[in-house]
Amino acid sequence: MVRRFALALFVWGLSTTSWANTDSAQRLENVQAEIQSLSKSLDESKKNRAELQQQLEKQSKAVSDLSRSLHDLAQQLKQKDQELKRLEQEQQQYRQSHAKQLTALGSQLRAAYLNAGPNYLKVLLSQHEPAKLSRSSTYFHYFHQARQQQLDGITASLKTLTHNRQTLLTAQQQQQKLYQQQQIQQQQLQQKNQQRLATAKQLDLKMNQQGARVASLREQEQSLQALLQSIAKQAKPVVDSNQAFAKRKGSLPWPVNGKVITHYGSSRNLGKLTWQGIMINAPSGREIISTAPGRVVFSDWLRGFGLLLIIDHGDKYMTLYGNNQSLLKAVGDTVNTGDLIALSGDQGIRQYTGLYFELRHQGNPTDPTKWLAKQS
Repeated sequence: MVRRFALALFVWGLSTTSWANTDSAQRLENVQAEIQSLSKSLDESKKNRAELQQQLEKQSKAVSDLSRSLHDLAQQLKQKDQELKRLEQEQQQYRQSHAKQLTALGSQLRAAYLNAGPNYLKVLLSQHEPAKLSRSSTYFHYFHQARQQQLDGITASLKTLTHNRQTLLTAQQQQQKLYQQQQIQQQQLQQKNQQRLATAKQLDLKMNQQGARVASLREQEQSLQALLQSIAKQAKPVVDSNQAFAKRKGSLPWPVNGKVITHYGSSRNLGKLTWQGIMINAPSGREIISTAPGRVVFSDWLRGFGLLLIIDHGDKYMTLYGNNQSLLKAVGDTVNTGDLIALSGDQGIRQYTGLYFELRHQGNPTDPTKWLAKQS
């Protein structure tokens, strides 16, 4: 009896162990399947995010090109307006001169008729003083011919000015039409870009762990550092200026007028990461100027900085202008202090509109506000 009971317990124990092992194996398979599913979802999210980043880069460049075209067109329209005003003033002066000439001619003809008419008739009837008649007749003939030539010239000038004015008006209307079309296209591109940004933010929410963002920002900083090192190796002598960049400390003009909304060295609220430059608040499309003479060594889109322009000022000093809507200078262009180089935007630095500005020496960031002149 005891043996039979012990045997039963042994069999029950084996069956219980087998059930436990089966349950653990099943749970392990479930966990592994969930891990695979999450990994696949994460990989897909990363892939989609990378694709969206590429699309955002493409859209940003397209908006930049269109904004630059619009800016250039606006300058052309301004020049055309000035030229048109100048021609209208010239035309008015010619009209006034033409009217004076006609008035003077009429007065002279009336005076000539009143003063010379009777004597001329008397000479014809009495045949006295024929030489005087001949001289007067010749004089009035040449006088009239010269005056007529002058009036013909003025009339031709008026016709030319009228034609030029009409040509300018036609060109201005065409440019204005093109300007409006491009504005519509720009709005469409910006709307698409906003849609892409919204989608990218949705993907960010799926991966919005602090560690992931910190790692992303560090990757961006490493990319920028690698870019600056590559630029430094390929650096060419900068155009000589009357004052070395180091002597400009405290007197550099602000690249754009606006309030500093992120300060150099302040926390980015992500671990121990800090701002390497400053963010200057400005509406999209505000003109950005160069703070000093130099040569453009980078003008392109860079992840985390958007449309970025870097100027080499010599002696291993560089200024960086990021988050732009449009870049107006290309690599190799030389610039002077105050030259227009970009238009501010909101592409690159999360949730900020304006200009991201850095100043680096030997690749290391330094507080740019110590180099800029005091704002009034």
